[in-house]
Amino acid sequence: MFKSRRNTISLSDKECPKCHGTGWILYETEDGTEEIYGQPMKVEYAKRCNCGNNVFINEDRTGFPEMYRGSSVDAFDWNIYGIDTTDFKTVAMSFYNDFDKWKEKGKGLYIWSKTAGSGKTFLSACLAKSIMFKKNSLVKYVTPLEYIDKVAQGYRDKNLHDPSQVYRECSLLVLDDLGTQKTDDWYEQELFRLIDERSSNGLATIITSNYKVEDLRMDERIKSRILRMSIVVHMPEISIRNQKAAEEQNDFIKEVLGG
Repeated sequence: MFKSRRNTISLSDKECPKCHGTGWILYETEDGTEEIYGQPMKVEYAKRCNCGNNVFINEDRTGFPEMYRGSSVDAFDWNIYGIDTTDFKTVAMSFYNDFDKWKEKGKGLYIWSKTAGSGKTFLSACLAKSIMFKKNSLVKYVTPLEYIDKVAQGYRDKNLHDPSQVYRECSLLVLDDLGTQKTDDWYEQELFRLIDERSSNGLATIITSNYKVEDLRMDERIKSRILRMSIVVHMPEISIRNQKAAEEQNDFIKEVLGG
């Protein structure tokens, strides 16, 4: 028999009462000792907590680039654009707050803007990672080219478990930067299979792109599925990446001149 004891490590002010933010629950034998090699010794055990908070925080397997490691809905600055963002903020936050309802309806997001650096991927990372921790869900990130490479890898090595399957079956997929790649019939066939299977199984997908759905240079079946499974969010045509770069430059210059 084991009994739980308090884990004294704290990583968050909003910590889980079971694991206290570590993602692990520590246990010890009920009498505090166990016979090991003939000697009474105190033994502790650990198992993962199912709260979803901070679980896997040190072993991010989503596939997101390292720069998005700490992303969360609290990290996204809606005011940085300098314009009214009420409409698209409301939709994005509903996706996070009411994720179960969106899943029930089989809906995801199509986040687009023509402007590079407008925050499309960052917003998708903030939403996806927050949902992962909140719901303890399997979340994956992939670009279309990365996905097609995984499909091809599965065809090349029949002895391997299909490495592309996880993207068709995970609870939430972020398909980043759709429409910027040259395509052929096989590419579009596999992309359609990904989108169609997720749509048919009611699995949520966040797609980012530089194009309106109607302007994607792809098979009409793909565009039709995307429109059926997605709520379209048009991000402001403002590069927050350039704004942040300018702010960092100004801060550095002030630091140099001040020194």
